[in-house]
Amino acid sequence: MQADDYEAQCNAAGLLLERPEVAGWVATSFPVVLVDEAQDLKPERLRMITALAEKAALFVAADEFQCLDQGLRQNPCVAWMRAVCSPVVLTHVHRTSVADLLNAASAIRAGAAPASGKSFKIFVAPKTALTATFLANAIAWRKGGDVAVITPSIGGYAEAAVALVGEQPCGRYQNGPYTIRWEQSWDAEVQSLLVEFQLGETATPAETIKALQSLPASDAIRATMNWVQRQASAAGLASFMRDDVTNMLERQVRMSRQRLGARSSGLFTAMTVQQAKNREFDGVVVLWPYRVGGDPEHRRRLLYNAITRARRWCSVIVQGKDQLRAPPFA
Repeated sequence: MQADDYEAQCNAAGLLLERPEVAGWVATSFPVVLVDEAQDLKPERLRMITALAEKAALFVAADEFQCLDQGLRQNPCVAWMRAVCSPVVLTHVHRTSVADLLNAASAIRAGAAPASGKSFKIFVAPKTALTATFLANAIAWRKGGDVAVITPSIGGYAEAAVALVGEQPCGRYQNGPYTIRWEQSWDAEVQSLLVEFQLGETATPAETIKALQSLPASDAIRATMNWVQRQASAAGLASFMRDDVTNMLERQVRMSRQRLGARSSGLFTAMTVQQAKNREFDGVVVLWPYRVGGDPEHRRRLLYNAITRARRWCSVIVQGKDQLRAPPFA
């Protein structure tokens, strides 16, 4: 098993937990287990949950419609839940009480056309300049709060509009410019950290800790420093190879993203739908390019996940007018 193969580790943990004595020992320390966003559990992770069900009390929350992994249809966790219990269906929405947002979300789930209103609007903008104008206007008229620009995939349409809004005032009202920061993928985050990571080929524990402390503070950095300290105190290591430390840093960044997701880097942030999952913002602008992958069901789920990140308002900017005659807009 590779040290950074998280799915293999989960599968091995599930295999262990299927032994009654192991599950009983874990349940002694953790008699109640809470699992959120369980629709995203791959079989390897679900194996741990199903094994614990024999010994611990489980509270599992899952919404199959929010699963964006097309490989998890039919959803294995939801199927398991329905087989072992009668799930309680929660219908009350806590993120927002704005009727326009709630109605649009309900329509998309039902396969119907979401309707524009005061707090939920759909615009068509085939050209970069018009897209940037709608985006700049939404930011200018937001009445405070943070704004997330969310798109199914990073590409020319979304990137060009975000770049233009950052370069100059846009449209008749000359709103902007606004700096909108794209969130990094985990590998891009690792590469940016390694550029700043000043450590020789070998270093003492104190030198290694000092080099890590010079990097921007994060859960991954703290976890790597804890690993260095454990290796020094428990294993007696007197020196560390740079490659070993960077490999651990990369692993911790990846695991942090898997477990916690990315954190917003400012008042105006751009990201993919996948990066936006499980988060919320005062306002959301969805940039929907002409080509979005997946079947109609997948596209409905993408749009639903994007607009339900909004607490107060949401604007959807669509590249092609004919898109409004097809799912997820019709």
